[in-house]
Amino acid sequence: MRPFDSGSKQQCKMPTILHIEPPPGCTVRVISDLHLAHKRSCAPTPQRLMESMGGVNVLVLAGDTAETREACAEREHSIQLRAELRELCRQRGVELVELAGNHDPDIEAQLALLWGGRVAIMHGHSLLDRVSPWSREYAACSGEVKRLITECPQAAHNLEERLKLTHELSKLLGRHVPAAKVPPAPRNLLREAYHCFWPPKRPLSIVAAWLTCGLRAQAFCERYMPGVELLVIGHFHRSGQWKGAGRHILNTGAWFEHATPYAVDMRDGQLLCYRRCGF
Repeated sequence: MRPFDSGSKQQCKMPTILHIEPPPGCTVRVISDLHLAHKRSCAPTPQRLMESMGGVNVLVLAGDTAETREACAEREHSIQLRAELRELCRQRGVELVELAGNHDPDIEAQLALLWGGRVAIMHGHSLLDRVSPWSREYAACSGEVKRLITECPQAAHNLEERLKLTHELSKLLGRHVPAAKVPPAPRNLLREAYHCFWPPKRPLSIVAAWLTCGLRAQAFCERYMPGVELLVIGHFHRSGQWKGAGRHILNTGAWFEHATPYAVDMRDGQLLCYRRCGF
């Protein structure tokens, strides 16, 4: 019995929350933040990535797989790479579960609940009210973001409404991606410093998000998913794990410059391993 029919997924709109029951003995792997085609992505080609999936029955991509934001310069190439990855999964008999991140808001599903809801997987941008408050996209449309949040007070208490709001905010931010330089400016220390440290609030906001990731995840579960025992997220580009209140939280890092990707393997509702990915 298959967790779901991946063929029908492409023909009808997916729900916001997926409920998946993998068959007994089925190995589920979670990775996130491939950022395919992004100039800072360190992800391998889809072919090389799939070569590392031996023994994996279900592959969950927990957001930011591709760069499909409306104004993104890499959009077309990224979509092509994602299509290649989908086809390779189909050929190899690996069930593919795709969840949305803030960089690929064309994906409908926001959250996967497995094994009766004991395990939850999502990108992690829902942990932050403003999705990515450190981004230049947010700086360009902060007023619109705050307006959307104000217009959806039910998101403070309802999980599906919270996820839908996050999705709408991601689409909004995606329309404000800064235009790419043509030709791209050469990388140098001054340009890298500008990217990382300007405006001054940017690095402070990023560090604050890193430091509070585990606490935010615990609070999110307590409010919206109190029965979850294991939560797997990405988004913050920093791997890590936290335990408390009978709950285990894992962050899969990112396939990105200055970050490290991790994979989470599970079977029959149990964590098998949380390990660094290497190529």
